[in-house]
Amino acid sequence: MQYPLPEIIGNPELLVGREKEFALLDKWIGRIPNRMAKSRAILARRKSGKTAIVQRIFNRLWSENGRIIPFYINVKERKVWLADFSVSFFRIFASQFISFLERDEFMVKNPLTLEKIRDYALSEGFSHMADDAEYLMDNY
Repeated sequence: MQYPLPEIIGNPELLVGREKEFALLDKWIGRIPNRMAKSRAILARRKSGKTAIVQRIFNRLWSENGRIIPFYINVKERKVWLADFSVSFFRIFASQFISFLERDEFMVKNPLTLEKIRDYALSEGFSHMADDAEYLMDNY
């Protein structure tokens, strides 16, 4: 398995003893392509491994290169201007999407600029993505 998203726990082998949780999540993930999966929430006390589980799911789905394209964003608790958040969210989302398609894990850790996203989207025929990148560049 590849680890394009650095896991918060450090060494991936430190995530142990979560077989039951991953079995439930695997069953849920298996239903996603047929649109049979309902939304899930992971609730637990602080420092109990929620983020590590989500990051592992991202890395597994990215490595499997199947029908499910993973997306991960870490939203920190701090004041942020909505426009800054919007641009950051779009850059992360588009970069992870492109990373998945191109099998280039560099873009997971290093989001592309709006210009590079627009250029990629135009070259690959993703007109909606190109339009969105152009809109953010013009109105940011």
